[in-house]
Amino acid sequence: MTLLALHEVSFRHQSSSVALLKQLNFTVIAGECHCICGETGAGKSSLLQLMAMPSEFDFKGEILHSDGLRLGLVMQDPHIQLIRETVGAEVAFGLENLAFPAPEMLQLVLQALQQVGLDLPLDTQVSNLSLGQKYRLMLAAQLVLRPNVIFIDEPWAQLDDAGVVELNEALKQLVDSGVSVVMTEHHSAAFSQVINTHWLLKNGVLHKQDKASIQKAETCPLTHLANKPQLRENTELWRLNMPAVQAITVSAQTDIRLAISPLTVQFTDKPPLIELSQELQLYAGEMVGLFGENGCGKTSLLNQIVGIDDKNQHAILMLGKPVKLGTFGQDLGFLMQRPSRQLFEVSVQQEVEFSLKRFGLPVSRASEILTQLNISHLAAQSPHKLSYGQQHLVALASVLCLKPKVLLLDDPFAGLDSQYFSYVIDALTDFCLQGGAILITSHRPIMKTHLSKVWQIAGGKLTQCFQRERYFHNEPYSKHEQHSQHEQHSQQGQGFQKGQASGRQPALADMCGVNL
Repeated sequence: MTLLALHEVSFRHQSSSVALLKQLNFTVIAGECHCICGETGAGKSSLLQLMAMPSEFDFKGEILHSDGLRLGLVMQDPHIQLIRETVGAEVAFGLENLAFPAPEMLQLVLQALQQVGLDLPLDTQVSNLSLGQKYRLMLAAQLVLRPNVIFIDEPWAQLDDAGVVELNEALKQLVDSGVSVVMTEHHSAAFSQVINTHWLLKNGVLHKQDKASIQKAETCPLTHLANKPQLRENTELWRLNMPAVQAITVSAQTDIRLAISPLTVQFTDKPPLIELSQELQLYAGEMVGLFGENGCGKTSLLNQIVGIDDKNQHAILMLGKPVKLGTFGQDLGFLMQRPSRQLFEVSVQQEVEFSLKRFGLPVSRASEILTQLNISHLAAQSPHKLSYGQQHLVALASVLCLKPKVLLLDDPFAGLDSQYFSYVIDALTDFCLQGGAILITSHRPIMKTHLSKVWQIAGGKLTQCFQRERYFHNEPYSKHEQHSQHEQHSQQGQGFQKGQASGRQPALADMCGVNL
């Protein structure tokens, strides 16, 4: 049975003279799972919204919905969709509008929350949830309505590994029951067990892909190695041989950019979210990874480090001073999980130039960083009309161009394809080689060979899992030392990786911390 069909559909944004989608033909049959891949900014999110809400768009062609079709749409940013104050009220909102009986409504809400692995009291405040938990909540609020077709926009970026497993199970049950799923995803390998048909959206046209093509052209640098992105080869050796490393070696050993003493992070009248019993330090030239599952407290800790939340002000020293919001000026850069919260100018160029002008820095840096991240072509566009991944790139450019002493990045790779992933990695590596310090969060281990340390949040405890010895050594390792050190670090990383595969993995898999 055909649930939805597109016939010769074309669409362009009002602010653009170029068509984003060109004469698309696409059909959804009951019980199918389609995955649409494509570069960052290709128009995948716009296509999902167009199919779900055609009356909201000015397009050419025809979009047909079957009689009585119930649609669910899960967008990339939960804050666009979530409207109620508590978890239970959010999931029940649609049921209330359909006048479901209260006893039946409660059971359906609990089942939907269970489907997405969100085991929280119904009166939990939505504002206290992490971005990943909010994404799960948004999924539950759609699944509870038992849609015939559900559109899901890049779930891998917002969910931890456990969430991906739970979503796979939920989607399989839906497809088996005749529900159709259409998702967009850079990381399609994570959902290979449920996807029936792959599509590539390129230059506004949908191209059906066979399995061999997908394996060859996988766009996800974190889940597949079939087509290696253009990262610098032998990254670890390249780092150790760069003259810039020697230049920062002496200062890096003594230049503590961030020091965190034992502390507890918790919401008012709630059990402790994070407990730290050892001192943690971030030095000049280091890139440190802060890893943990959805809701473990990564963003809450970053908010305290940057001074948004001052409850642990006494336990955190930034550049030798107690943290206080607004104290460090251009020396501290912070990229939030929601890039839209940091974007306010009318064009990308003006967005990146704003802070440069504020601190009296060369405005030429704006064009330099846009070129380095390969987004110069977006300079005249409004940052508010860009894709989620493009907004991440613009927000990163706006803080990276300041060349701060410390850079805090909260899940910066969401929405990026393999090429933009590589541009960002190169930019961050250059930043560290010039003496900058980075703390980067993710809900899965990534970039292991780029990290000097890993801080892990698990079971409410914040610990340091490994520290790369001789990270700032003046002389390169011998080949034997390089191999031994690499094997040692791989073994040390076992404690924070889920389901680590045995045996030697290729360099990119080690860097991303994924299992193949």
